[in-house]
Amino acid sequence: MTWQDEYKRKLTSPEKVAQNFQSGDHIGMGGGTGIPPLIAEAIGKRAGEITDIKFAQGFAVDFHEYMKPEHKEHFRIETIFIGPAERYCLELGTCDFVPNHLGSMAKWAKDFGAKKLAIVVSPPDENGYMNRSLFAGLVPKQLISNCEYVAVEVNENTPWLFSDDNVYDIHISEIDHIVENHAPLFEVPEIPITDVEKSIAKHIVDMIPDGSTVQLGLGGLANCIGHFLKDKKDLGIHSEVVTDSIMELIKCGAVNGSKKSLLPGKVAYTFAVGTHELHRFLHRNPDFIAFEIAQTNDPYFIARNDNIISINNALMVDLTGQVASESIGIRQYSATGGQVNFVLGSQLAKNGKSLIALPSVRKDREGKIHSRILDVFPAGTTTTTSRNDVEWIVTEYGAVRLTNKSISERVKLLTSIAHPDFRDELLFKAREHKWL
Repeated sequence: MTWQDEYKRKLTSPEKVAQNFQSGDHIGMGGGTGIPPLIAEAIGKRAGEITDIKFAQGFAVDFHEYMKPEHKEHFRIETIFIGPAERYCLELGTCDFVPNHLGSMAKWAKDFGAKKLAIVVSPPDENGYMNRSLFAGLVPKQLISNCEYVAVEVNENTPWLFSDDNVYDIHISEIDHIVENHAPLFEVPEIPITDVEKSIAKHIVDMIPDGSTVQLGLGGLANCIGHFLKDKKDLGIHSEVVTDSIMELIKCGAVNGSKKSLLPGKVAYTFAVGTHELHRFLHRNPDFIAFEIAQTNDPYFIARNDNIISINNALMVDLTGQVASESIGIRQYSATGGQVNFVLGSQLAKNGKSLIALPSVRKDREGKIHSRILDVFPAGTTTTTSRNDVEWIVTEYGAVRLTNKSISERVKLLTSIAHPDFRDELLFKAREHKWL
């Protein structure tokens, strides 16, 4: 039997795929655009007919049928990487958050115990291989090998990504059923850039010499920094995520990877979030090499990049240097992601730097401003990066290095980059705590 014959034999409807999932199953659903929408809908419509189902996923960008609150008695979702849909699911009570580093996703997937899997793939190549594409690195290839049932949704809009040891590829012989769905992939446009983010980006760009290797995250600030780096020369990229701003840096020539000590000339990454233009740019582009997240985010692998500068966001920083990037009090807003992986890896690297950036204030619903630099966090707030590991903190008022600084020194440094309206209050609180 040829692979073409096998493809036709395995081609079926999403409803028939859904019949292969039974009560009590632990199901891997991939992440982002890798969650198959037609299969997800068909499984979701079986709620009640099947029950006690657990889904493992990450950074969902669409709100799928099985996530709906009316199904919460039958379906539960676990995630270690919160996207827009998971954030909503947390509010609905249909999702459980698993605290962990993104680089540990393979270990979590193993402990979760998924025996069945549904993902999006590209059409097959001439040898019958399909590509798991944009979020493949969040689904370990070893997990697929251990699954008793694998269904895929083939989408011709899915870009083919080159990967380390071809781990993003999957052969038709490894698959049980195939569904075709050529709808446009969900795209994530760039978040509008604020004036405050522009001010922060100016400080950060001054800290990035030509020839550096850079890690950027998601969001408006990361996009802004990318735009401000366009006048730099010979930059490299080692980042868990690739976005449109990185694409633009390559197109304008600021990023060429020529000075990289690890994988020169290549962009090393795991997953991609962006527009259809980014999807087309990544398709069979040999300048990109994708790794599973356990490899990309391994601090010792990161540290092989001389002159790497990691840039991550925070929600709050306290006066001792603790960084909160994922919760506001007990409300889980985001996740640890790869922040700590890159904080540690960049500081292990030769001439590496770790930067944590945040606006100095936030506005509440009434328009009142509150400092994001605090003496202590609100009760229940999760510390993401410990004060022992933090290096640089950057706001629109400047950048300060906290490494090996005493508490009293940290208080003075962090107060100097807080919003001027809150500096006296922060110093007063520090004296109350006997930190000054």
